[in-house]
Amino acid sequence: MTGPKVFIVIVWILKGAVSNQWEIKMPQEIDVISGFCVQIPCTFEIPDSFTKYLNKSVEAVWKKTDASLGSTVFSSKSVASVLKGSVTGNLLSKNCTTVFQNFPAGSNDTYFFRLQGPEPLIYTFLQGVNINVHADLLAPMLSPHIDVLEVSEGKNVTLTCSTVLSCPSRQPVMHWSVTLGGKIDPTIQVDEFGQTLLVSSQMFNASPLNDGLKVSCFLVYSQDIRRPIETSITLRVLYTPQNTIALANPSGPLYEGNVVTLSCQSDANPAVKRYEWFKETGNGELVLKAQKQTLTMTVSSNVLGLYVCKANNIHGDDQSTAVTVELKGCQCTIAPYIMCGVLTGFLILITVVDLVKYKSLLKRLKTCGRIKGGCFSLCVLQRSCVLVLSLYYAGWIIPKETVVYFDVREMTPDRLASDRLY
Repeated sequence: MTGPKVFIVIVWILKGAVSNQWEIKMPQEIDVISGFCVQIPCTFEIPDSFTKYLNKSVEAVWKKTDASLGSTVFSSKSVASVLKGSVTGNLLSKNCTTVFQNFPAGSNDTYFFRLQGPEPLIYTFLQGVNINVHADLLAPMLSPHIDVLEVSEGKNVTLTCSTVLSCPSRQPVMHWSVTLGGKIDPTIQVDEFGQTLLVSSQMFNASPLNDGLKVSCFLVYSQDIRRPIETSITLRVLYTPQNTIALANPSGPLYEGNVVTLSCQSDANPAVKRYEWFKETGNGELVLKAQKQTLTMTVSSNVLGLYVCKANNIHGDDQSTAVTVELKGCQCTIAPYIMCGVLTGFLILITVVDLVKYKSLLKRLKTCGRIKGGCFSLCVLQRSCVLVLSLYYAGWIIPKETVVYFDVREMTPDRLASDRLY
């Protein structure tokens, strides 16, 4: 037997094996909003020997709870079914898709499909679909399915929002809280089980500006007065230090002996792990001075120059522009000169005042009288008086002074004339 003939026989055998099985394909689970419709996508396969019985007389039946003993809730041939709906698929094409209208609350259960045709085409498929009924609107699904998305700077990110349209006739409006890049408008897609999906995506490159940003996808039902329902994800962007700056306090030229503090600031995620201070040499090289965020120094000729700061984390490092520590040319001040001028003026003023007082007293109190060939002068000093006496003998002036202190209050003209002062 040649190769091609063997291949044909194997394919024919496999096809025959598949066609001799009862199979149904539908979602394992469907979430439904109470009062909304629900669509159950459904296709089936039957053995080839039963295909000839598949005609327009076949009835589509849905049972719940149990495949064999469960109660019937819908029949395509009966108007008195518990669940109101219709088979939208073509049974002759082995499509059993069914839509139930106004699905009632409290109808959570497992539902099974049954073919009810002419004998012997009567069969209940053993695989059922679990239908969960919700009172509130269902939140959309956001991919990736995490609360916080951690991503490195520059990485391409795709966020996808989707929701299953369990009731295609009530399609919500989908929108994003923020648009970060290229956005794909919502489109209708069909998954492997035949469910209808509403999908929207946006793609962008992660940047530090996105760090901590909350991105939400909203669903709004135009025919529902309830608030929009949302699902959110928070971005955590990891990036190297950036916007690193070096500051000097105080800034500008300083006097020798002043204290200056250099501080470094940088933006990074995760936070800066290590700060380093470098001093530039004359040939442009950097010499490490300290490994800390702040550097405090006393200004002297040894510390003058340009300083740069480097900030490091696990993703890289960043360097600041240089900050200068420089010395003022002269620590001169006019304060001592002002003080000297004030003191000198004060002394001159005191001297002038004393001279004026002296001349005034001398003019008012100077008197002259004869006392046995002598002359005297009186000078009042506070409460005392000083009498200076010069005696003249035989026409010659003989310098001889006698100084007498006495209380002015006790001095009278009579006493002055009677006192012997020599």
